[in-house]
Amino acid sequence: MTNMTISLDNATKERFMRFCDDIGLSASSVITVYIKTVVRENRIPFIIEGTNVPNAETIAAMKEGDRVARDPNSPTYTDLGRMWEDLAK
Repeated sequence: MTNMTISLDNATKERFMRFCDDIGLSASSVITVYIKTVVRENRIPFIIEGTNVPNAETIAAMKEGDRVARDPNSPTYTDLGRMWEDLAK
């Protein structure tokens, strides 16, 4: 057997401890189940997704799209072939 030390902010620790109490397992047992699942499946056993907050590049692209959409001089298309031809120029 070996020991591991993890660092958590107090609020997260308290919420985790309440969860463990609710399901009737110790924090150590829950973490052990998680680690054994990672090792057995050779992956993190749940989906990790980023936040829905766009990064700076995406924000800039969104602003450019808004600007183009409001510009009466921007071309509009009903024919995708023509749009691609214009983009290739």
